[in-house]
Amino acid sequence: MRRLVTLMVLGICAGALAAGCHREEAMHHYGTGYVHLEAGRLDDAIQEFESAIELDARLSLAYVGLGDAYREKGEFEKAVDPYRRAVSQRPGEYTFQYRLGRVYQALERDTEAAGTYENVVDLNPDYVPARVNLGVVYFRLGDLDKAETNCKLATELDPQHAFAWSNLGAVYDAKGEMDRAVAAYKHSIGLDAGEAPVHVNLGTAYLKQGRYDDALEELKRAAELAPNNPVVRKRLAYVYSKQKRYGAAIEELQPIVEAHPGDWETRNSLAAIYMILYLRHPDQDRLRVSALEQWHASLEAKPDQADVRAQVQQWSKPLPPAPAGETPTAEKPAEPAKPAEKPTEKPAAKPAEKPVEPAKPAEKPPAKPPETKPAEPAKPPEKPAEKPAEPAEKPPEAKPPEKKPEEKPDASAGKKDESGSKPRLVVPKNILGKDPENPDEKPDDLFLKPKPPGDDEG
Repeated sequence: MRRLVTLMVLGICAGALAAGCHREEAMHHYGTGYVHLEAGRLDDAIQEFESAIELDARLSLAYVGLGDAYREKGEFEKAVDPYRRAVSQRPGEYTFQYRLGRVYQALERDTEAAGTYENVVDLNPDYVPARVNLGVVYFRLGDLDKAETNCKLATELDPQHAFAWSNLGAVYDAKGEMDRAVAAYKHSIGLDAGEAPVHVNLGTAYLKQGRYDDALEELKRAAELAPNNPVVRKRLAYVYSKQKRYGAAIEELQPIVEAHPGDWETRNSLAAIYMILYLRHPDQDRLRVSALEQWHASLEAKPDQADVRAQVQQWSKPLPPAPAGETPTAEKPAEPAKPAEKPTEKPAAKPAEKPVEPAKPAEKPPAKPPETKPAEPAKPPEKPAEKPAEPAEKPPEAKPPEKKPEEKPDASAGKKDESGSKPRLVVPKNILGKDPENPDEKPDDLFLKPKPPGDDEG
């Protein structure tokens, strides 16, 4: 009996010793794995962490290391399971929960990310990185009140956290509180002036306030920091278009389509700008041709654009030459002369009501240089009170011949064509993509979605 007991004790000791050896070996693989991870040898790190887990399935740190390695590789889906296992083994460790929240956020599984970050702040209410990222995911989920709450808490817990201030500005921006948004963006830039997205946000906020010069200054700074960022170029082009500096807008958009030939939205914007210039300078047909080239390329990238096809068909031919002495423009300067037709409509019924209307042509001679009979409009002012019926006798001389040439200039951008026979340019509502002056527009990627903080999980 004693011999049996002795054998059992020896067996238990041997098992404990073996387990201890396995544990020690597992920890060795874990330590080697982190050396590889910090050196950027991610595949070697993954192999070491997996070896550690094979030796000791209860080694939560090895699961965390494996998740970190997959996250660094950008393989976020593969990082989810190791982090979950680590959390299940040590649910009270908030840094493990935070890591899991980060991969959910990277995968845009924002509901799961929000729930995980909430677990983190339940365990540690003062953990700033979780507050910052909670603000981001609630912003993306459209819950701006919760986003604001967490962003505010982050700035209170760490007033030097530039991303927290920028996020807070984005929330105010989305709520339409532009003065507060501008103040928050400026505070963020004061802490860290090297983040191009924050300058983009501040420039966009200035756009919403109509402060185009300020917007231009911020967006130029963003372009210095991120010269190849298409968002920055599009915003710059938007400002230039608002300032009617169409040539500068084209210079910003052209590199985008060269680098991204399938960007059909930018091509449509380029086409619209070329056509605006063409309507201002109809003698330069190359502008119309350039617009058609962009529209055709846009249709190749996205064929189902009925409005673009209609524009291509409508502008396939150049405008007819303007009558001698006239320069068709997009402004239609001759339209104010239309009231001169009224004396011919009801001259007999109300001759005394409009005794002074014949004097109108004399008031605006510069607006009608092409008229063939400039001397006739000067006659009525000689005896306006004695001959109120004269308009019925003389307007027929000025009726069709004078009005026809004035209706010839082709329709401008945004003007309706009453006759239906003249070509009309339909400018897209958002000529340069998202319109920063549209208050109903949902938050988009122009607002900063800050990268999560560095490896500050602890």
